[in-house]
Amino acid sequence: MSSQPMDPAFAPLVKHPREVLRDPYSVRQKIAATRQGTTSLSSNPALEIEDHHLSPSTEDKTQPPIRIYRSSEAKGPLPALLYLHGGGFFSGDQFTDETQCAYYAEHARCAVTSIGYRLAPEEPFPAALNDCYRALEFLWSHSKQLNIDRARIAIGGSSSGANLAAAVALLTRDRSGPALCFQMLLVPVLDDRLETQSAREFTDVPDFARPEAEVMWRWYLGESAADASPYAAPARASDLSGLPAAYILCAGLDPLRDEGLDYARRLTAAGIAVELHLVPSIPHGFASIRSAAISQRLLTEQVEVLCGAFGWQRKPSPEPAQTSKARA
Repeated sequence: MSSQPMDPAFAPLVKHPREVLRDPYSVRQKIAATRQGTTSLSSNPALEIEDHHLSPSTEDKTQPPIRIYRSSEAKGPLPALLYLHGGGFFSGDQFTDETQCAYYAEHARCAVTSIGYRLAPEEPFPAALNDCYRALEFLWSHSKQLNIDRARIAIGGSSSGANLAAAVALLTRDRSGPALCFQMLLVPVLDDRLETQSAREFTDVPDFARPEAEVMWRWYLGESAADASPYAAPARASDLSGLPAAYILCAGLDPLRDEGLDYARRLTAAGIAVELHLVPSIPHGFASIRSAAISQRLLTEQVEVLCGAFGWQRKPSPEPAQTSKARA
């Protein structure tokens, strides 16, 4: 239970009675129903969109779909952002954050790649991580064909997508794989132990609280729950040195708040440059209320952070709401 005030803009996330997370399939159906009737970005002349599938390998025969967004006005080899969607590891696909990905592509002047990675509980850890790592290898090995600058490949994600982003950063470091220049972790899922103060305190905050976190981890870890790998729960990694610089966003009314703050502290202690932003009045799922002033401000901030990571001169970005209105 939390006594901290919440920004009134997020009142629609409050549900009475609280919905119980019983199975992933109903969540996926609800998301699919919500998506019906929404405007496709494929008709936007400001964007170029490419769809691909990862090729099967000797180790993995799956062919996850990926989608690449870039500004139609962008020239030359572009920096790239591999952006991994959220959804508790059990929902979402390459279209989940398409409005956000398109906004990054247009205003941070980069190629943004989204992947439809495999989902739990049918495909528990490490299926999703393997898919995301393969997506990074795809960008690296096909950089010339995709017109991507290998020296400026970043990774990011929200919630469980931020977990996968942090895990890919660890994995590519340990494998001496494709180099990353930056990691952007938004309200990250990092620690399966749920032992922090915020994880104990926030049992009934809107949208996502401790009960949802417990179910999420149970589905994602499957049989490996008793001995989670640092690649499943990056907070368990003992060594954070040698990782790319990071931007970490934490929500004040989020059971995951403190594990994000602690990860930022540990990265800093390991000599990694970290930009940390804690917003006290927002819940975990704040980004689903796109009209909220704080959601718009944070999206603009993320673009500015990406521009800095890519070496672009930072400049004020149009407000997301104004941009969406113009497209409509």
